[in-house]
Amino acid sequence: MSSNSSIEQKADIQHHEIDMLPTANVVVDHSTGQMQTHAVSSLAKIHPAPIGFGAFALCSFVLGLYNSGLITNLPQVAVGVAFGYGAMGQFICGICEIVIGNIFAAASMLTFSGFFFTFGIMMIPSSGFLQIAMENGGLETVHKCMGLVQIGYAIAAFLFFLGTLRQPILIRLVLFQVFLAFFCGGIGGLTGIVNFNIASGWISFTLSLTAWYVMAALLYTPENTMIKLPFF
Repeated sequence: MSSNSSIEQKADIQHHEIDMLPTANVVVDHSTGQMQTHAVSSLAKIHPAPIGFGAFALCSFVLGLYNSGLITNLPQVAVGVAFGYGAMGQFICGICEIVIGNIFAAASMLTFSGFFFTFGIMMIPSSGFLQIAMENGGLETVHKCMGLVQIGYAIAAFLFFLGTLRQPILIRLVLFQVFLAFFCGGIGGLTGIVNFNIASGWISFTLSLTAWYVMAALLYTPENTMIKLPFF
């Protein structure tokens, strides 16, 4: 795929330009010898999508490794990543999408940012959730609560997926994997069937690879790198 076609397809995701930085244009009036200042708006391009996809990728990678069973002795590492990058990165991206008028992207990014905030709040001991849940049913209650939350987010992810049917295949693939990860995780939490949780972990892992590719494909342009990634 040529670089021109790649850039045109990237425009489906990042096509907004807004006036952000007003500058002063100083003009000298030679008849009077006085300087006059005129306000001029310079275009500042904002492309927040790579921030959101990068945040989603990293958190999905860590959660995938944990839920798949590959790493089980570091339970708090997912909490730090969820708060430190997943929630904040997608929140910032969502706000920027609102500023540039891309409400669909803003709604999806802020929704999934909310999941990582929710996950982090529920999992940190200081929130009190774990203590109360353990006192009222133990780990089974914890898993059912997380399962219920994930089912809710699976519904939201499916609705977002339906809204991407005219978007590039990569965007559809990301949203479909998000739906599957939440759905399998929700079923596993509510039913206690471990294999669903494992499946959710592996889907999250593949989701991270897809989201990272989208991030790189949006960032790598002829202006900043010699690497060209097709965006399809």
